[in-house]
Amino acid sequence: MNFGSKIVYGAQVTAIGLVVVFLGLAILIGFITLMAQVFKRIDANKSAKAAEANRAAEAARAAEAAKAAAAPVAQPEPVAEEVTDDSELIAVIAAAIAAFADSDKQLVVRKVRRVSGWNRASRAEQVYRF
Repeated sequence: MNFGSKIVYGAQVTAIGLVVVFLGLAILIGFITLMAQVFKRIDANKSAKAAEANRAAEAARAAEAAKAAAAPVAQPEPVAEEVTDDSELIAVIAAAIAAFADSDKQLVVRKVRRVSGWNRASRAEQVYRF
């Protein structure tokens, strides 16, 4: 095989490679476009159903308002609100921390708040990155 035939063979392989790559990209673009159209139709169906449900709810509210206007007004009963007391929980957490503390310092819990797992993970990522 001489030098000229090697160049021609290399050009053929390059051309075939480029055609295959761009054909693959065209197929991917076609699939993505098809999926976008399918999802747009699904969203349109959902929004149409939601609009129909809203119209039905408005009609029901109008019927209820008409019925309520005709009926005598009744006084609603007061609803007792549920009050949660976290003082026992705070005491248990403070006791657990004090039990595991190695020093003789007095432990004072000033504030207890819930922390999202995502916040904790991002903080750990920043601290333990290196």
